[in-house]
Amino acid sequence: METTKKLSHLKMYGAGHAAGGSYQNVSIKGEGTVGEGLRSERCRIFGTGRFLGDAETNRLKIFGEHEVEGDLSARSANVIGTLKIGGSMRFTRMRLKGLADISGSAAGEQCHIKGSLTVSGDCETEQLHVTGCINVAGLLNAGDVNIHLRYDQSKVKEIGGTSITVRRKPGLLKRKAGMLSAELIEGDTVYLEYTKADIVRGKHVEIGPGCKIGKIEYRTSCKTHEKSTVQEHIQI
Repeated sequence: METTKKLSHLKMYGAGHAAGGSYQNVSIKGEGTVGEGLRSERCRIFGTGRFLGDAETNRLKIFGEHEVEGDLSARSANVIGTLKIGGSMRFTRMRLKGLADISGSAAGEQCHIKGSLTVSGDCETEQLHVTGCINVAGLLNAGDVNIHLRYDQSKVKEIGGTSITVRRKPGLLKRKAGMLSAELIEGDTVYLEYTKADIVRGKHVEIGPGCKIGKIEYRTSCKTHEKSTVQEHIQI
């Protein structure tokens, strides 16, 4: 975010409400609500935060729970806890340990998730690394997709990428082991475990254990684990 003059800081302690607008740094320690149109260089939340409209910041750090009712734009976002976005999210780098729920679309360059990511629209990023659970209602498009299924049911309508890897990585807690379901998975190099898909398409395709695939369309090579089922193989 570019600024032409020195901006004031916004500091909130305990419980409070502040107007939106442009600030240098925003700090919430406790429970704080900020009005529509927030723009800041840095935003740090320790506790519970809420932005009533769209928000734009260069650096966002959350330790606790935070809700943005509109769109969120953050060059760098680091979250330990819960992030809920009522609109769409744009970022350069995002790191999350916890839960993120985005009602619109998500777009960025690097996204690292340990926990749960839910996107109601499309999700587009250069790198996507998820350990836990992922649900994308639309298209998941990334150059490098690396998903470690830890628990529960993950669901993505379509996955597209250069390199796509899906593995099961059970956690220490006794929870239902992770599974992924998708209508279409398409990439240059594809490796899948514990995945149910209608169509898998790629140059090099390897199906590991626990998969149920309707049809594989491959160009160069295709391997299938003995503990997986594939109804149809087609070399294209």
